[in-house]
Amino acid sequence: MKAWVPLAPLLLLLLLVPRVPGSLRHPYLHRKSHHTKPVCTQPVYNWCSSWENSRICETAKECSALWRSSDARPVSVKLFYEALCPACRSFLVMMLFPTWLILGDDVMNVTLVPYGNAEEKNVNGTWEFTCQHGELECALNMVQTCVLYLLGKEFPNAFAVVNCMMSAANPETSLEPCLKIYDPEVTVDDIMECAKGPQGNELMHQNAMMTDHLSPQHTYTPWILVDEYHLENPADLLNTVCHFYKGDLPYACKKDFMTKQIFLQ
Repeated sequence: MKAWVPLAPLLLLLLLVPRVPGSLRHPYLHRKSHHTKPVCTQPVYNWCSSWENSRICETAKECSALWRSSDARPVSVKLFYEALCPACRSFLVMMLFPTWLILGDDVMNVTLVPYGNAEEKNVNGTWEFTCQHGELECALNMVQTCVLYLLGKEFPNAFAVVNCMMSAANPETSLEPCLKIYDPEVTVDDIMECAKGPQGNELMHQNAMMTDHLSPQHTYTPWILVDEYHLENPADLLNTVCHFYKGDLPYACKKDFMTKQIFLQ
């Protein structure tokens, strides 16, 4: 015969067990992972003292509301990539550029650093570069570096040209048509003069320095930093930028927008 358990005491016990509200759950901690879940050891008054504390204590949403102000600065998003890396092309074209378009410059400040897993050495005062996907990738890294430099005062145009090149079926021949669409005042000759000269050489060296001095060091590409925090899952870009932003949240960061995107997929 099965043991009989009085129903009323059992219900009372369930009511007394503390439950974590769903609003306190952080998306980072509910993905499947092989890592041990961090334990919140901070006192309550420290839960919002830093982003890391709020992440571990699952209070990112509540803390973000406290941090917001009307004069909030844009969230910094830095992408360290290489021009022919398939994962880099996919992330920039399918995630980074669309996210930037829907959030805008006021919310998201993008920095692109074409270099990735390349290596450099100084030969008689000139930097020589070796790239993971060969000489063509080195050339395209240099071209995109010069695009970002020469169109830098109009970053939306520069970003659009780079996105156009990265999404092209043949990136090698994409520079001219992409410039004609997004910034016809700049010519291919302007870009190539930079890319094949000392200016481009020095700019690429600067990219190498930025990449090689990352802390922690990058171990793959694309390497993504959101406010200097390494983003492990590229698919979390929109949610992470929204969590970091301290101003009034745009519509794209709100729950009903996110729900619509899920149903549209």
